[in-house]
Amino acid sequence: MLILRLWNYLRGYVIIRVEGLYLEKFINHCIEKGIYLWDIKRVNYTTLEACIGIKGFKDLRRISRKAGCRVYLSKKNGYPFWAHKIKKRKMLLIGAFFSILLLIIASSFIYDVEVIGNQQLAEEPVINYLREIGLKPGANRYRIDLRQLENELMIEFNELAWVGIEIKGIYAKVEVVEKVAPPTKIDKNTPADVVASKQGVIEQVIAKNGDAVVQKGDIVSEGDLLITGIVSREQMKNPLYVHAYGEVFAKTYYESNKSISLVEIKKQRTGEVYNRRRIKLGKLELAIGGNEIPYSDYEVEKSNKTITLWRNIKLPVEIILDTYYEAVEIEEKIELQQAKEIIHQEAIGELMEEIPLEGEIVDTKITFIEEGSTLKGTFIIEVIEDIAKQKQIITGED
Repeated sequence: MLILRLWNYLRGYVIIRVEGLYLEKFINHCIEKGIYLWDIKRVNYTTLEACIGIKGFKDLRRISRKAGCRVYLSKKNGYPFWAHKIKKRKMLLIGAFFSILLLIIASSFIYDVEVIGNQQLAEEPVINYLREIGLKPGANRYRIDLRQLENELMIEFNELAWVGIEIKGIYAKVEVVEKVAPPTKIDKNTPADVVASKQGVIEQVIAKNGDAVVQKGDIVSEGDLLITGIVSREQMKNPLYVHAYGEVFAKTYYESNKSISLVEIKKQRTGEVYNRRRIKLGKLELAIGGNEIPYSDYEVEKSNKTITLWRNIKLPVEIILDTYYEAVEIEEKIELQQAKEIIHQEAIGELMEEIPLEGEIVDTKITFIEEGSTLKGTFIIEVIEDIAKQKQIITGED
């Protein structure tokens, strides 16, 4: 069907209006002569509209006389008529050609470079280095070797674990992943204490080197001394500094507080739709049509389309369609059990990300309180884990 429509457009066709008492006779004569009519619509008892090819239209004079009908030309469509108009407007054609050529040339240059994913590393040094090695506003995108730039960035910045550069239209997006620094290790020959990495209640102390200063049942906070590396005995004149290490298991507690409304406000679409189009050229946006949205409450869906000329050659023009659906707010009550399950899954999911893999979960406490239309939940997970962490001893010799 699409191929047939394209073929009719390329060869050209017209829309005709036929008036008379013998419309069926007119159609039969067209069939006899091999004249193809399509999209036939009956306007009223004595009038119909149809599409016909240019060649067939020229042969209608005799047929209309035989059928006792009158044929009027309503509209011309297709490439031949368009080309005929363009021939009369050569300057318009030349202007369109140079406009497209200018857009093609403009789309081959980068207008903006963006760095994402950096947390510790500042964006400015990365942008400056990219400018030095060729990735900057005004650079020709087809003369840039992205893989080489990625390797050079990895070599220049030791903080980076991965680099990915992607060019979309006229924008270059540089995505980086930073290295996670491993915990500092203290040499075995360096005097060190064992301190608490977090708050907890001591369950077991295994001092493999050094002297334990806490016992089961003691409550410790982060940074408290657990195993000392300063060993002192009665028969020793001076204390001995050693590299203390061991395992200290303690009960730790992970808590999460969640709440959810038992009355959910949802939007229901009424069926009314309003479309608004925008043209985006670089950072400039132009609205087509009115800017006022006719609804006070609505939901919006956005879709965008870029113009591709050939393969990866895209014009720096983006057409954005905003579809606004009129909506009304309705209240929907959530069952109490369902609400409990929702916040339970959210809280447990968050807490499980905090609990170390080697930790042993020994107890879970969950309490719910209903306050008006809000359900509040408190979730506490009790874990036994090793909270030992080494800390270097600063001596007078250091």
